[in-house]
Amino acid sequence: MNKKFILYADDDSDDVTWVSEACKNLDLNWDIAFVSNGREVMEFLHETQTHTPSLVVLDLNMPEMDGRQTLQQIKNSDLYKNIPVVIVTTSGNKMDKEVCKRLGASLYLTKPDSYREWQDVVLQLQSFVEA
Repeated sequence: MNKKFILYADDDSDDVTWVSEACKNLDLNWDIAFVSNGREVMEFLHETQTHTPSLVVLDLNMPEMDGRQTLQQIKNSDLYKNIPVVIVTTSGNKMDKEVCKRLGASLYLTKPDSYREWQDVVLQLQSFVEA
């Protein structure tokens, strides 16, 4: 079985650790590249055109280029607009959620505070990866 490739952008190292652990413990056959901001997402996509991700996950609040700007660039690109993008962020703000949906986000999740809940988040991502 081919490994599914996920590009995950989050500048919080604790959250990156939670996601990595959850994927490992759920025994998901995913290859995940972690970057820390939207500029790195776009650079990664442009530089590795032969390895298109099955899913891009974005935090909203990142340095250099935030999740909204990154989502907009992905969805405005003919090369990347069909890649599902999921927002996983601390913001439970209704306006943020509406803006992301309008920009083309497939799902908007609020970051949990426990490992068990992180596993639930990863399981929700799985439906986009395995589609």
